[in-house]
Amino acid sequence: MTSPKPISRRYFIGSTAAAAALTAVGGRSRLRGASSGGEFRFAQIGCGGKGASDLANTVKAGGRLVAMCDVDPARGEKAMKEYADVPKFTDFRKMLDKMDKEIDGVCVSTPDHCHAAAAIDAIRRGKHVYVQKPLARTFEECQVLLDASRKFGVVTQMGNQGHAGSGLLLWQKMMDDKAFGDVEQVHTWSNRPTWPQGMTEAPAADEVPAGFDWDAWIGPQTMRPFSKKYLPFNWRGWWDFGCGAMGDMACHNMDPAFWIFKLGLPTTIKAQVSAPAGIAYPEWSIIDYTFAPSALCPKGLKLTWYDGKKLPTLPEGTHPQLQAGGNGCLVIGSKMSAMGGSHAAPPVPISLTGQAFGTAVKDVETMWRGELKKLQGVDHHAQWVNAAVAHDPKATGSKFEYAAPMTQAILLGCIALRFPNQELKWDNAKHEFSNFPEANAWLTAKRREGYDLSF
Repeated sequence: MTSPKPISRRYFIGSTAAAAALTAVGGRSRLRGASSGGEFRFAQIGCGGKGASDLANTVKAGGRLVAMCDVDPARGEKAMKEYADVPKFTDFRKMLDKMDKEIDGVCVSTPDHCHAAAAIDAIRRGKHVYVQKPLARTFEECQVLLDASRKFGVVTQMGNQGHAGSGLLLWQKMMDDKAFGDVEQVHTWSNRPTWPQGMTEAPAADEVPAGFDWDAWIGPQTMRPFSKKYLPFNWRGWWDFGCGAMGDMACHNMDPAFWIFKLGLPTTIKAQVSAPAGIAYPEWSIIDYTFAPSALCPKGLKLTWYDGKKLPTLPEGTHPQLQAGGNGCLVIGSKMSAMGGSHAAPPVPISLTGQAFGTAVKDVETMWRGELKKLQGVDHHAQWVNAAVAHDPKATGSKFEYAAPMTQAILLGCIALRFPNQELKWDNAKHEFSNFPEANAWLTAKRREGYDLSF
């Protein structure tokens, strides 16, 4: 496991203001190879798995693929055969060096530990970026990406695709119509992990498959022997490469709450776990976040995350056969409680406070289903492509201005997994834990030479 280094307080205090100032004096003019005439030329980093769908969806949205990068030609083989004439690479740095003038934007669909390194390399070249969730693996990386996007004025989008859908619009309409009343609690959960977690030792070494660029896969992390136990997606359970169950699903399932309540960063975080996180994430966790009082939540807000088959208790008045399963988000209010599924799926009223389940709940549910039919979401990738062609950084829904703080809040929860039952108090002005200095070391991580985050 990579040893952490202390985070730079000076960087965090000064970087946001400095980046904003640079943007104000012409950061957008730094764009090079900018799209023109309505054409959007993009490079894809990661072409198998989620990368394959990101590639296909960006092309469908009007993007023209001009370069491809995958460390594992076997996993990306289908896409690479489909685009046989497009230049191919295993190291994104070499691809961006060689194809710099041909690229308008970059889609990053790598394991979590490479998100920031790949995205920052593109941003400092003036490229628009679409980055899969979670935005990055550490709090510092998220901050760097946010500051760089401001400095260079690029169009950004994180890959929590439900954010562009009609489900989130219905969540927002419920909030705007004050349907919940006073919001009392929020619960979000996932059926992840569906990969191994709880490991305490590094896996045994295996032979590197032919054609696999292991050095490029490791990227900014400390080099170690290749192991099949990291692939194709089991890396999610290892601390150095992934962000556990939260990294996979929290950016989807917490999205409604962060969006409609404008949550930002929490004031405290406290975790219950199967065992403290170490080289790997725990088998299960329950994490309590508290958020300060705001105009939307005058009493503050408690949000609880569950994974590893842990689930919330549904409010009184819910249909007795209804259960919280799979992935979801539940908002409990003084007037109405509603629950939606994964990827900011449309919320459904499940109880009215003070009433037993019956026709009143069914009538309210029917009414909101009617409202859903009036709402029309958009394509998440098309939103990015269209905004990039227009050079409009404000036109995407999950732009880094929103995605970075949400991911940072999630990652603070990951840090809490290392210190079970310890309430961690967050000082957002200083970007540090105020009561538990040991936790601050995990806000950042060492990086191998050649993968710096400077801009």
